[in-house]
Amino acid sequence: MVRASQVHSYITRNPKDVCVSYYYHMKDTPVHGFKGSFDEFFDIFLSGNIDFGDYFEHLLGWYEHRNDPNVLFLTYEAMLENTAEAILKIASFLDDAKYAEPLRQDPEKLNNVLKYSSFKHMKESVNSTISDIVKMTPDEIAKSDLPDTMKNIFSQIPKEHLPDDGSPPPVNFIRKGIIGDWRNHLSEDQSKRMDQKFAERTKGTDIPNLWKNYM
Repeated sequence: MVRASQVHSYITRNPKDVCVSYYYHMKDTPVHGFKGSFDEFFDIFLSGNIDFGDYFEHLLGWYEHRNDPNVLFLTYEAMLENTAEAILKIASFLDDAKYAEPLRQDPEKLNNVLKYSSFKHMKESVNSTISDIVKMTPDEIAKSDLPDTMKNIFSQIPKEHLPDDGSPPPVNFIRKGIIGDWRNHLSEDQSKRMDQKFAERTKGTDIPNLWKNYM
């Protein structure tokens, strides 16, 4: 939901890579514990009957607001290919004088932002943090300083999602973060079906131009 009184940064990614990434998220995150195959997940994703709703509906809803003054619309691919430019764009959107100008004037500050927002750093820190959380008991989670939403999620990991010996499950919350991993997962038929769905749902828009080099 776009609120005029707030600023929104919206990051979107091509649906083929989203499908693959989402599959591993659902499979490797203990609170979800998806047990099906990628082929099964692909059909679920394409149907739109999935956690957090239909991908295309979400994309189309935000795309309508891409030129709103309080919305910054970005693609994952562009951010990955030129991260420094994306950081400056976000900083400028929030407050150019306060956030972007200091980064332009001090390369060391910009390099620090690049370092600590890098995929490598985030994978190490986030996976480690979540691994620690899933080792906690429900009582420890309740008494922690975690946000309420995270407390609710991680205190309710189904027993069937845990290893048979009751040990904490392995966590791979952040996996690859690359562009084009869909080529290692989608069959030729699945790729064509996604292309067809994409064309149908984005007809009449210039959304296809966002990923003409990636799908």
